[in-house]
Amino acid sequence: MRASRPWSYSLVLLLGLLGLPVAASPTGSPLDSLKSGLETLADPQRAAANEALDAASAADREAAALEQRLQALNAEVANAPARTAQLEAQLAIDPRRALAQWRARVPAQADVETLERLLEQERLATGQLRDRIESITAELADAVAQPAREGSQLADLQRRIDELSTPIMPGRDEPAALTDARRARQAAERRQLQADLALRQAQQDLAGTRQRLQELELRALRTQLAQREPRLAVLQQRIAERGRGELEAQALGLAERAEAVAGRDDPVADAVRQNLAFGQELLSLHERLDEQRRSLANQEQALARDLAGLRDSRTRLELGGRSEQVGIWLWAELRRLEPERNLRERLDTARQSLAQLRLRLIELSETRRQLDDLPAAVRALRDQAGQEDDDGTPAAQASASELEAALQERLDLVTRIEPTLWRLVAAHEQAERTLQARLDANLELRQTLDRHLLWIRSHAPVGADWLATVPAGLYDLFKPSRFVTTGELLLRSLQERPWSYAGAVAVVAVLLVLRRRARPKLDSLAQAIREVRVDRYRRTLESLAWTVVAALPGAVALWLLGGLLQGVGSSGKYSDSLGRACVALALPMFTLAFLRWLVRERGLAHAHFRWTKPRREALRRWLPRLSWGLLPLYFVVALAFIRNQELAIAVQARLAIVAASVFSAWALWRLLAPDELWHSRGADVEPSLRRRVLRFVLPAMMLACAVLALDGYVYTTAILLNAQFASVGMVTAVAVLHGLLSRWFVLGERRLALRRLEQKREAEKQARSGEADPGDGGEAVPLELEEEITLEKVNAHSRSLLRAIKLTLLVVGLAWVWSDVLLAFARFDEIALWSITESAADGGSSQVPITLMAVLLGVLALALTVVAARNLPGLIEIGLLSKVNIDAASRYAITSVSRYAIVLVGVVIGLGLLGLRWGQLQWMAAALTVGLGFGLQEIFANFVSGLILLFERPFRVGDVITVNNLDGTVTRIRTRATTILDFDNKEIVVPNKTFITGQLVNWTLTDETTRISIKVGVDYGTDPALVHKLLLQAAEENPRVLKDWAPRSWLLAFGASTLDFELRVFVGNMSDRLAVRNEINARLVELFDQNGIAFAYPQLDVHVRELPAPRPPQDPREPAPEPRR
Repeated sequence: MRASRPWSYSLVLLLGLLGLPVAASPTGSPLDSLKSGLETLADPQRAAANEALDAASAADREAAALEQRLQALNAEVANAPARTAQLEAQLAIDPRRALAQWRARVPAQADVETLERLLEQERLATGQLRDRIESITAELADAVAQPAREGSQLADLQRRIDELSTPIMPGRDEPAALTDARRARQAAERRQLQADLALRQAQQDLAGTRQRLQELELRALRTQLAQREPRLAVLQQRIAERGRGELEAQALGLAERAEAVAGRDDPVADAVRQNLAFGQELLSLHERLDEQRRSLANQEQALARDLAGLRDSRTRLELGGRSEQVGIWLWAELRRLEPERNLRERLDTARQSLAQLRLRLIELSETRRQLDDLPAAVRALRDQAGQEDDDGTPAAQASASELEAALQERLDLVTRIEPTLWRLVAAHEQAERTLQARLDANLELRQTLDRHLLWIRSHAPVGADWLATVPAGLYDLFKPSRFVTTGELLLRSLQERPWSYAGAVAVVAVLLVLRRRARPKLDSLAQAIREVRVDRYRRTLESLAWTVVAALPGAVALWLLGGLLQGVGSSGKYSDSLGRACVALALPMFTLAFLRWLVRERGLAHAHFRWTKPRREALRRWLPRLSWGLLPLYFVVALAFIRNQELAIAVQARLAIVAASVFSAWALWRLLAPDELWHSRGADVEPSLRRRVLRFVLPAMMLACAVLALDGYVYTTAILLNAQFASVGMVTAVAVLHGLLSRWFVLGERRLALRRLEQKREAEKQARSGEADPGDGGEAVPLELEEEITLEKVNAHSRSLLRAIKLTLLVVGLAWVWSDVLLAFARFDEIALWSITESAADGGSSQVPITLMAVLLGVLALALTVVAARNLPGLIEIGLLSKVNIDAASRYAITSVSRYAIVLVGVVIGLGLLGLRWGQLQWMAAALTVGLGFGLQEIFANFVSGLILLFERPFRVGDVITVNNLDGTVTRIRTRATTILDFDNKEIVVPNKTFITGQLVNWTLTDETTRISIKVGVDYGTDPALVHKLLLQAAEENPRVLKDWAPRSWLLAFGASTLDFELRVFVGNMSDRLAVRNEINARLVELFDQNGIAFAYPQLDVHVRELPAPRPPQDPREPAPEPRR
């Protein structure tokens, strides 16, 4: 019944095609006919119709391709019985008999060139077989791992077909040609979907038959590969034997001829000796070619294993998920992987050899070109020999025929060397490609394993079977024969390379001597920084250098011992593994030793970083215990994993991980007790919720690692343990860097405080001198015109910035240290939280998932943006003010623009990771901008005006300006408004828009020189010349009046009662204007009084035309008249 399904699918497809026009005809396709009828349409309608017809044509082509695939599938199934019989016949062939028959077909007396051609043919066939095997294996893996989602896909196709089955109705006023084009597109798309549906249904129903056929074909291909691989070995062996015999005989003949001319010194003898070198080179190249081909065969087999491991690992992960069997498989694959370092070394060696071979080809090409003309080469050698003869006789004593024969022999050797060298180059090129492919597959497989293996058991949980292997595992760790063998190898190496051991001992001895000198040196540096006036930052750097030197001897000795152990044995042996474990232990040992020297009395942490005494004492008390307790356990774990032996990892590493985790949990519980490691200077931190949480969480995590190791997560806990040791070193490095930055900030703030103190004293001195001068006019003048961040604010910014830097460095450093673990969190990238729609380049749309990893990174980016934007002013203030003479306005401009840039970039990156693309936000941003522009236009206008003021700088802090009848000194410039201190000591906040749109007068922008006009009015009848003289005299006597700008006096007008004069003088400072006006006015009063000149004042003449008659005196006894009402 199932066998008839393909015919039913074909029938369905045929019925679906009945609604379409004939695909081809002698007069052209229907689509072409429709296109020819679009000329009468308007441009927009013509464009829409052309687009519909183009889409229909593309759908027709896709449908035809799907139909061909369906036909090929049906043909494949129909031919399955015959193909099965053919493949079974191939499987029935005896490989040994087939190899014997092939050997018989190879000519027994075939020369090397014939064998090389056969070898190339077999290599090509073998490569094709491997490619075909890889392709079929991948198809089978995909078929096995394909989830059961075909039903939903088929249902989706059927739904889309039903949607396209609805007839298209013409729109209002729509031309018939456009309607026909739309209907043609609908029909073509329906045909494409029906063809796709039929193909998918056929694939689903015939999957079992095709899978059995592919499995059978895969077996047959592997059988053929197994038959052809021995052929390669046979041909390579015959080429090597035949070529080696011929070349050895040839080299022997060349050696005899060279020995015959050993006592001669002429061109013939030189040519014979050079021919011997060419012969030996040919023999060496032949042996290298044979060796390279064998190595290449091994590399190709290793590449096939790596690719198969990568494919099988992916398949098992898709099918098995996190099962224990999958974890054991992945762990086995990880142990089987060749180290990346070895592959890179081989690849570099192959590339270097390939470069040398190509250079040698160029040299041989030049030699061949010289030997192509033998008579010319003979003459050149004879002439050269004649020129070098000291007695003047030509060196042509050698026979020209002998020299020509020697050169002919050399030409024959070069002719044979070149093809051999080309074959060797080809082998190296193939080896380079194979190694690169292995490296890529190795890296991809390792990343896949690292991403999933941490979440899966690598070993079985602890049980009776594991307990039975514990004695053997412990004996394997302390096996005496290994240490005896390693000691013998060291003694033998000492005898062979005594200077290497002597150099290592000398280095350690020098470090021990320097460590003895470090103690008094650190004490003297600690005493020197107590003197504030001579305290310098370099003393802290010297203390750091001496601390590092004092901590080096043990770690360097262990590192040198490891290097020597790696050199005494071959790679993979116990001595090599022991040496690599010593090298791995060197860095943790240095970290703990550095911490011990860091926290000593009068050490770096005490004298320079000012760590509290309880913290230092807690570390001094626990560091020796940690060294003796954790370092041996770390060494055992490292040795077990470096040896890569299952017994060592399952027993030794697991026990060491459990012991180290329990010991670390106990140490953390004690170190995080009150008043131990968690202690701050000058602050009462108890009760500290953070400390109590960490005291519970960190030991619990360590105990969890021990439980996980017992439960079978040995590889996971080993990675975690290594990351924890590295974290100690990273935290130590961040703490030291934080201490160094703190010292730098303290010294910078000290310099800043001294500069501020000097500026304050200078301002007070000027203020006192101004108070003694009565000519200041009593106006308010700010003592400090520049608005700067105060020292207290700088300290606050410094502390906040230091915390931000410390946190950032800690996060980045721990992320780098835990990178092996973070690879496992890449699985968060597989957890989709929501999806967004993005437009493709072709106008379509696609759903892009927003994963948990993207959300975490987006939140991190936004958090870092906030930290950077909030802590920038303090860094700029300390970095610029204490070093560079930059005014406050420039500093504020740099700070503001930097903050805006950081916020903009950070928000765009963070929101982009969260799925909010600019393409989706631009319309919202445009609408929001327009709305805010109308609603908050004044605020935006002031903000933009502030940015313009900060960059164009029409005035600066301290300038005296006039704007909108307001006079005063600029004291603060901000992005929204500017503050002016007027001469009544009132602070006026002026919106920045006023300065851009209104008229601004800056009295001190480029020059503070200004003019003062003093108007004077005198009585009529006063001598004008005398008035001019007295005005100029008063101006010239004033020392504040500039002499470069001569005072001038003018008679400007005849007033109602005065002669109006005006004195014009120039002063160099704005603060002198009122003082000069006051002094000149006072002097003019004196001079005019001395010369009898009166200042005119307004006069009024009253003319009385009539006076009332005088009244008689009133009798006192008479009553007074009543007032009028």
